[in-house]
Amino acid sequence: MRLNKIDPSVRRKVTPARRRPQYMAAGAMAVAAGLVLSGSRARALSLGDKSDQFVRSAITQQHGHGWTSVIVKVQGELTPETVKALEQLHADIYRRLSIIHSVAVRIPTRNLAKLEALPFVTRLSADSSVKKFDEFTVGHSGADTVYAMNGLTGLGVNVAVVDSGVRPPPDLYDMGYTNASRVITSINFVPATKTQAATTSDLCGHGTHVAGIIAGNGYGSAGVSYFRTFYGIARRAGIVNVRVLDGSGQGTVSQVVSGIQWIVTNKVKYNIRVINLSLGHPVGESYTTDPLCQAVESAWNNGIVVVCAAGNAGRQQNTVNVSLDNEGYGTAYGSIQSPGNDPYAITVGAAKAIDSNRADDKIATYSSRGPSRLDLILKPDIIAPGNKVISLYSSSSTLAISQPANAVPATVFSTSNTTANSQKYYTFSGTSMASPVVAGAVALMIQKYPALTPDTIKARLMLSADKWTQPDGTTDPCTFGAGYLNIPAALASTIVPNQAATSPSLSQDASGNVFVNLDRAIWGTDVNGQRAIWGVTGVNDLRAIWGTRAIWGTSTNILDASRAIWGTSVFSDRAIWGVTTGGADLSSTAIHGD
Repeated sequence: MRLNKIDPSVRRKVTPARRRPQYMAAGAMAVAAGLVLSGSRARALSLGDKSDQFVRSAITQQHGHGWTSVIVKVQGELTPETVKALEQLHADIYRRLSIIHSVAVRIPTRNLAKLEALPFVTRLSADSSVKKFDEFTVGHSGADTVYAMNGLTGLGVNVAVVDSGVRPPPDLYDMGYTNASRVITSINFVPATKTQAATTSDLCGHGTHVAGIIAGNGYGSAGVSYFRTFYGIARRAGIVNVRVLDGSGQGTVSQVVSGIQWIVTNKVKYNIRVINLSLGHPVGESYTTDPLCQAVESAWNNGIVVVCAAGNAGRQQNTVNVSLDNEGYGTAYGSIQSPGNDPYAITVGAAKAIDSNRADDKIATYSSRGPSRLDLILKPDIIAPGNKVISLYSSSSTLAISQPANAVPATVFSTSNTTANSQKYYTFSGTSMASPVVAGAVALMIQKYPALTPDTIKARLMLSADKWTQPDGTTDPCTFGAGYLNIPAALASTIVPNQAATSPSLSQDASGNVFVNLDRAIWGTDVNGQRAIWGVTGVNDLRAIWGTRAIWGTSTNILDASRAIWGTSVFSDRAIWGVTTGGADLSSTAIHGD
């Protein structure tokens, strides 16, 4: 299956006719696997099985036809003998993924069971389809304040944009200083096809837009004839262009893992401190075996901050019903996408502006909600501006051609009579746009404090975020996470965790109460031997992260289950999946509009 950019704007462009035949549709495999949650447990497949739920579905077909692409985790190193064993099953190795001790292979579907039975094979995961999932972003995150007060621009910090490529306009050059391109280097992991050449350029338009949110310098809208300037968060940060998505904004898990593997190998050479992943795929297995999650953890453990889009599957249905919450769309809990389900990653949901006042911002209806499938990790971690974001335009790209109305007219930001400027900026919505806001914020934090670790950065972002509630005052940590990004507050934070700042898991008791699992994943031991969040001295109350109303009491640590998270039936099948109304759509086109 293929990976998807986390961007609702392109949903209508993905049709079954454009899917490659060797990949099985995620939706069909998920339905066949019967994936539901009952009580507090997943009752379809044991997490101890060798195959993820998508591959398991293919194996159980009585008459498997065609070919399936899978990521095979092997015990030890590949030897001539093990390669021969794979070849005997007609498995074609097309990527070697040493970062996760795996190879990606295409194999006849009928041979999957034999592949699973090989003694050196420890895990099979579908090579899943992934999709791509301004004044608003800068002003409502506080980036303008830290620039005015501290002059922080992200200078010297390089962010890897793992996406559809970057086609740099002057806004991504170091204009007025060195005048050189701030795209430090580019590499491509998308194979050539009959219609698209192998290139590092952005044939889709998504990656350039994301790069502009991180590091646009506003050059295309600055000067005497302009009355609005569209800046990125870290306007002098460097961009490392890692192309893993094609012109339609799609790719595979193995392409993304290859990109992350290259980043880890070259992090010192190119001073890569941050990775942005505005892409994802439906969760089909625990994060402990998911290849994309494992690659993310490898990068994190190598000192690179990984920021992920939560996904755009937060609506229970695509039509408005006034009796439903979430502005009539209903709320699809359990809709976080991989790799945003990984407890190490910083997972970002999207907010939308109502007016020019940050205090009036709301959650975007499509923003995916937690907890994560199977592992029940409390996600997202934080919310950031992501709706109707103006950023860089990639001319002649798929999105520019298919959605010309999203181009920003010159009259919106210029007093000039010409219409030529309308091809400088473009408007998109999605958690794809919220994730690079946080990635840019991380670049500013690292510029000010170069020695910061990924765990310290995550803890500071979450603890300093503005705590959000619903308009009626109810809380919802699985919608808002730790709250709304506040860059000045994050820069002012001085806390330092002494253990991994992983997002905790949730569980439910017999009375229906939902608990944060207080194990070593969140509770450490501070210097005085007392229990503390992530081992941070002086931070020993969960309310410091999720707000004063989110956690009811420090002794029981119970989240308000009456309405705050999932409504009246927290872990029931329909509450998590919305079986009869669409729920967290597991199809490869599960991307919702704004």
